[in-house]
This record gives sequence, structure tokens and C-alpha cells, in this order.
Amino acid sequence: MKKIISLFLCAVLVFSCASTAFAANEERTPVIVVSGMGTFPIVNNETGENVFPPSAKTIIRTVLGAAPSLAASVVSGKWELLGKYGAKPIHDLFEGMKCDENGNPVYDTTEKTFPGAAGQYDEFKEGESVELAVVRSCADEIGWENTYYFYYDWRRSALDIADDLEKTIDCAMQETNSKKVSLVAMSFGGTITSAYLYKYGSQKLKNVVYASSAIYGTDTVGELFSGNIEIRMDAIVDYLEEFLIGSDFAYNAVGLTKDVLAKYGKSAKKAVDAYFLSMLEALREPVYSKVFMDTFVRFPGVWGLMNSRYYEDAKKAMIPYGNLSESFIKKTDEYMYSVQMKTEELIAAAEKNGVNVYIIGSYNYSGIPITKGSKNHSDCLIDTYLMGGLATVADYGKTLNGSVDVSKKVCTNNAHNHASTDGIIDASTGILPERTWFIKNMRHVEYGYNSQASKLVAWVATNENGVDIYSDSRYPQFVDMNRNTGLFSSLTEGIEVLNEAQEKSFPQKLDEWLGRLVAFVRSLFLKTV
Repeated sequence: MKKIISLFLCAVLVFSCASTAFAANEERTPVIVVSGMGTFPIVNNETGENVFPPSAKTIIRTVLGAAPSLAASVVSGKWELLGKYGAKPIHDLFEGMKCDENGNPVYDTTEKTFPGAAGQYDEFKEGESVELAVVRSCADEIGWENTYYFYYDWRRSALDIADDLEKTIDCAMQETNSKKVSLVAMSFGGTITSAYLYKYGSQKLKNVVYASSAIYGTDTVGELFSGNIEIRMDAIVDYLEEFLIGSDFAYNAVGLTKDVLAKYGKSAKKAVDAYFLSMLEALREPVYSKVFMDTFVRFPGVWGLMNSRYYEDAKKAMIPYGNLSESFIKKTDEYMYSVQMKTEELIAAAEKNGVNVYIIGSYNYSGIPITKGSKNHSDCLIDTYLMGGLATVADYGKTLNGSVDVSKKVCTNNAHNHASTDGIIDASTGILPERTWFIKNMRHVEYGYNSQASKLVAWVATNENGVDIYSDSRYPQFVDMNRNTGLFSSLTEGIEVLNEAQEKSFPQKLDEWLGRLVAFVRSLFLKTV
């Protein structure tokens, strides 16, 4: 009997060891987070100074150089003075970033790179927010040895950067002995990932996640490069108000101020808008000719940040300022006509090849208040309808009220409801209605570590079997993110997201109480107008 029991225990032990070994060897597809622009500095190799973001010394020099002409313009109302004397100091702020007419850097610069798995670098292990938090969240799912981060000089063409991404993909596959990788394309990284699909196809890819990504560029860059600048007081107030989301008291206090101005400050608004208009007319020429000329206009990568419908107008407006070469235009043409304008085809080809493609966007912020794009919902930088794969999105401050072009619906299944319960978004017109998520009240790439936003990205990026908006009730298609806790609440009809109640600190409770008081006063005011 003892022998039988011993043999049984040995069998159990052998089976357990084999199961453990099998689990340890379970294949996990490595993830490469494709960075956005500006996460790490571009450095001048000769001086060692940061050229972007500019060093503190450079910024101070710019402020001191432009301050006299700015003050004179404000006092006199003659903005020509700032254009004549202040443009050069502002231009010098970006001097170290200059590129020539071919789009090549004038100065010897370099950017930080991260060869090998992300676990080698303390930046990621301690990352609490934005892209670093996403890297860390992916590592929590699949291990540091399977998580990578790709950074680059964002001034270059996305087509050229895609060549470097291909090398990183090959490196990750070789180091992890994997057949495929997954990409998380964040912000500007979306232009690079789409360029990669165009140049190299999708044979090496498992999942592609466009997270807060400029898939279709932005209206702001398109308008700016087309010479269409517009500044309005109400757009500025809206934009500033949004940065207070998360503080009930501050948000409602500014909202009350805005309501009072809307009622009693109409004449003041007209005067301020007229003032801005005169300022723009005086500064348009010097800004484009002296500041944009050999900086942003000559960055091939930045051209990819405009929506394609602005592209030809932008060329007509900017080529005279930038004196761009034929090779420069040829490369931006190739990106715009073969990549951005073919995005849906590129994604469809990837999906046909077995790749899972996902989109994650956010909303409830107006666009940057320097162009007509300020009327769009955005994440403070990228327009929601473009980042969301051409989903239908109401103008900022309004709702759709059922006004959706049925002819543009991609999802034609009437049983599927792709409308947010706040009436702002209908995702049925987007290119991936079943695999697109929208997060309300999350700013651009604001994926905090341990927040549900970063966990959502990691969940879709590391899933081996493919998921969609119905796969997990924690992540319905539309959610509202609490900026204090990072937790989601549902804005999807018929779905409730359950979260553990979190104890609020006294400052948070005080802010909530004061916010309710101001909100009550605001409601009384609105009833009287």
C-alpha cells in the first residue's frame, strides 16, 4: 500500500513540475510601446544642451529678448512692434532644432534611445504617468523582459522612422525568441505605426493599439499650416476651464464666471475678439516668415500631424516660407497619399493577416484655441473624431441629438448601440466600431500607472486571443474617468462598471463640498437668465 501511495505522490510531483515548466515557457508576445513626440529631450551633441524642450537658459534668454517689444505692443496696441523686434528672440528659442530645406537637422543632435528590453531602465520601473505608465502596465502583464520602448527624433519623416522601428521589432523578436510582436502606438507614434504597415506590412505583428494617437492627424496643425489662425475669448476660456476638471470647486467657479460673462459680457467679448483679430493680422507674416520658416515648416514629421484634407492648401501656404526641396515634398506626399489617406486599407489588410487592431481615444476637452479646430472635442491636443477613427463626435458643448449620417455607418447591425449615453459620440461611423474605446475626461496620453486607463491599454495589447468592446465589463466602449482615482464609470447603455469605494482625503472632501455649493449658486444664476 505504501508503495502505491509513493508512486501516486511521485506521479503528482512529476505532473506538477511539468505543469509549472509548461506555464513558465508559455509564449508571451512581446510589446513595443511606440512613443509620442517630446517624451525625452533632443540634445545638441556639441554643447550638451537640450534643444527640445529648450533649456532653461534658452527660455530665459527668449523671454528677456521678447519682453520689451511685447510690453510696447500691449500698451500701444501696435503688434507690429512685437513682429519686428520680438520674432527673432522667439525664433532663437527653436534655433537648435532647425532643419534644412530637405528636412535634415542643421546641427549635430541626438535623442535618447532604449535598446533592449525596458527592464534595463529605471525610467520605466518608476514611471507613474503617460507613456512610462503604459510600459510599466504592460510589464505587469507579460514581464519586463517582454516589454520594449521605441523612441526617435520626431522631426524626421514617419517613413524614415519606420525603418528604425523595423530594426527594433527584429531585435525584440530575436531577444524573446518570438514569432511576432505587439505595438502600442501612442500619440505621434500612430503616424509611425501606420507608416510601418505601409512599408513593411503586418507579418510580424500580433496586436496594434492606437492609443491617443494621431491616426488621421489633427485639424489644429492643418489649419495652422494653411495659415488659418483664429483666437476667440470664449475658446480660450473653454480651454483653460478644462484644465480644472478634477477639482469640483475650481471647475464650477470658473463655470460660474463664464456664465456671468455670457450674460453680461457680450460687448467685452466683442472688443477682446476684435483685439485678437488685429493682433493676428499684424503678427501673421512675421510669425510664419521668421519663426516657422526653418523650424516647424521644415520638419517632415510634423506635416504628418495634419489631416489630409488640409494638405494641398498647406503646401501652397507654407512652401514659400520654407523654400522646401522637391525631395522634401515627395516624401510628405508619399506619407499623406500612401499612408494617412490609406489608413483604413492598411488596417483592413493587417486584420486580414490576423492582426488585432484597436483604438483608444478620449474627449470632453475643446481643441487648442488658436484655430477653428477649437470647436472640436479633443484630449487637449488631438481631435477626438480623428483619434477615434472617424467616429461621429458632436461639437464641443453640444450633443448629437441623433444627427448621425447613416450612410457613413460602418457597423450596420441595428442590435449594436455605439452611442455614448451623454450624447456626444456615435462610434458606428468609425473604422473599427467594435474595437474602439473612448475615455471621457482623460487628457492627452494621461495614462496613470494603476489607473484603469493604463490597464485597458495593457489588456488589449497583451491579449493573445483578441478582444472587443463586449469582452470585459470593466472596459465598456464609453467610460468616464475619475481624474482623482483613475477609476472608470460607464457611459455605455446597459453596462455598469463596478469599482471599490475609495476613501477620500479631507482636501478632496472639502473640494467636493465647495464644488457642490458653487454648482448650486450656478444653477440658481442660470434659472434667472
